[in-house]
Amino acid sequence: MSTTTPQTLTAKDRMSLPPQPVPEREAAERVQDFGEVVLGYGQDQAMLEAQRCIQCGKPPCVDACAIKTDIRGFIKLIEQGKLVEAYYKNLEVNPLAATCGRTCDHLCETVCVVGKKGKPVAIAFLKRAAADTYVAEKRAGKIAKKAPPVERRKGRVAIVGAGPAGLACASDLARKGYDVTVYEAAPVPGGMLYLGIPEFRLPRDIIEFEVQELRELGVTFRYDTPVGKAITLGELRKDHDAVFLAIGAHRGKKMDIPGENEFEGFLDAIVFLRRVSLGDKTKPGNKVLVIGGGNSAIDAARTSLRLGCEEVYIVYRRSRKEMPALPSEVDEAETEGVKMHFLAQPVRIVGEDGRVKGMECLKCELGEPDASGRRKPVPIKGSEFFIQADVIVPAVSQEPDSATLGTDHGLSLSKWQSFVVNEETLETNVKGVFSGGDAVTGPSSVIKAIAAGHKAALSIEAHLALLE
Repeated sequence: MSTTTPQTLTAKDRMSLPPQPVPEREAAERVQDFGEVVLGYGQDQAMLEAQRCIQCGKPPCVDACAIKTDIRGFIKLIEQGKLVEAYYKNLEVNPLAATCGRTCDHLCETVCVVGKKGKPVAIAFLKRAAADTYVAEKRAGKIAKKAPPVERRKGRVAIVGAGPAGLACASDLARKGYDVTVYEAAPVPGGMLYLGIPEFRLPRDIIEFEVQELRELGVTFRYDTPVGKAITLGELRKDHDAVFLAIGAHRGKKMDIPGENEFEGFLDAIVFLRRVSLGDKTKPGNKVLVIGGGNSAIDAARTSLRLGCEEVYIVYRRSRKEMPALPSEVDEAETEGVKMHFLAQPVRIVGEDGRVKGMECLKCELGEPDASGRRKPVPIKGSEFFIQADVIVPAVSQEPDSATLGTDHGLSLSKWQSFVVNEETLETNVKGVFSGGDAVTGPSSVIKAIAAGHKAALSIEAHLALLE
């Protein structure tokens, strides 16, 4: 019997350890409901997976993380069985660790040294395991409620949008003692976390738990309060010392092809996912075509299956290799029964009697890389073909909808309708008004939105200091 212990494991020993499989529900079972698909690690599995980390002297995973999480530090704590302590280590930079453990694009894992000779350390799932342990113990009454800072600081801040950028900014400022109010147009928190990511990937009670943690710090939330309608930006500026616009990118981009939005059964993915997230589980049709290759497209397709649609296809103009969606999500979609039409470019939406009948496409081949770094799809002349469907769901990207703020906000906008900000401070052209996350960059990752929230909080704090 080996006498090797975690304390005596060498780097070579650790790299030879097998990766721990992540439990998940069987496909035939999970497509019947919206329960979480991936079940995550228990403590024993998490400790074994943590042993695979070789504790690099200069960890590239930290450099790859947008918020510079102390990955080496929290994994070491998990290896020691200190999962709650590992959560606190994550909390130093991430108020949404349980969410990120489920939704992060985990760029950290792509540079993991262990991954050079096998599978990388499952950093995201380890983060989730630590957070889930904390959540369970907090719910069981083993962890006390958070106390707001003893010293309250002068300064009232309005945050528009309860997505990851807004929540991160609210967390930072509340911890420092500022009076923070979050204004959210939807009746629920989380922004696209709640409205755009299906429940089978991100349970709603996780979002609500992490928001409740912010309430305990003193953050006030006002839902069903669209800025621009219920209250103007001018009124917010009058009543607060600083404003952070974190409205996200909730408007689906158009494909600009004939027949778009002309027929019943044509439904934008963002609208579709929002409707389902807010409780409408109506089956949209029998045969669904989802257009796009990102996470929203995968989410829309998998959601359609769970609503009872008989056939669900994804139409994508590149190959599987170029899909921007997380590979694990693509694998899960295919396992569940989603079929893929690759190298197919939509040309025209066809309808009959006011209802979607299908879509005309062109076959494509891949050319030289474009600005995205992916090979550009080149339509093949004369290769037209028709795909029959009664529901078509475009998921080709999103953009900010600054028009929701009204027409007299005075903010400078880019040609993409995103807010123009100072790159260093995230301040807009209007003094005391800041913006970040998808509202500035367009659709990006959860972790990058959190990073923007942190950056904005620092700038807002500096702004408030000048007012004292």
